[in-house]
Amino acid sequence: MPALPIPLDVLRTRLRIEVESDDVDLAVLCVAAGELIEKETGLTLTRSSQTEKIRRFSRFVPKFHPVVTFTSVQYVDETGATVPLPSTGWWVDESEPIHAVEFETDVVPKKNTMISVSYDAGYLVIPQPLQQCIVALVGSWYNNPEALQVAQLAEVPLAYKAIIAQYTTEASFR
Repeated sequence: MPALPIPLDVLRTRLRIEVESDDVDLAVLCVAAGELIEKETGLTLTRSSQTEKIRRFSRFVPKFHPVVTFTSVQYVDETGATVPLPSTGWWVDESEPIHAVEFETDVVPKKNTMISVSYDAGYLVIPQPLQQCIVALVGSWYNNPEALQVAQLAEVPLAYKAIIAQYTTEASFR
């Protein structure tokens, strides 16, 4: 199972669930809520190492956000060896909310090979508003697992939508 964005004991406390017998269900719901939020926002909630491939040394904007650190750039040289690009050949552009790697190098990788950019993405501590979204989703799904109910329900305006709108990667450029 993927890492939980919120520890189960914290989730149980915030949802006022005193028994541990539903921990498996809560864990599944917690992961699902985290994945939904990641999909809606374009963010990576839990810390993970990523490696992406690019064709040439040009501005690289990572797929996963937020970036904690860029760790390495590697390419295949003319002899076929995979070698790291010295840190003098690349730098991190932090002028925008979403960081990018810029290259300043005369290195020419071997033809028809890819360049690897490695980095760590995800939050060290998930922001409280996003944690609240996870708790709200898990609480709703835990208490109302059915798609339909006999009673007629109307949607209550959710803080979830307002919070998610503030954390989407597109919102970062506004």
